[in-house]
Amino acid sequence: ISEQVNPDEEEDDEYEYEYVEVEVDEYDDRGVAPAMQYEYDPEIRIHMLIVHGMLHLVGYDHIEDDDYELMVVREDEVLAELRKRLGDDFGVAIRLPAGEAE
Repeated sequence: ISEQVNPDEEEDDEYEYEYVEVEVDEYDDRGVAPAMQYEYDPEIRIHMLIVHGMLHLVGYDHIEDDDYELMVVREDEVLAELRKRLGDDFGVAIRLPAGEAE
């Protein structure tokens, strides 16, 4: 399908963006986003991102306040269960000595 473009129109004109200023009254330290600010180990961060992404894939979202509340609660539950099963470092510290195969 080809689309005819009027040369007098710029491509960006078809998209309208609205700037929304949001005031944050309280800092919420739950969920993956705040935890990522303090976690620098990329192997641990990837676990957090996988949890966040998987929740999106099964239908969780965080656009509306109620949806955000549900998602961060579930993120914390899943991360707590992973820490319980794998340890605080998500099992990252369990590594084979160099040169040994699994």
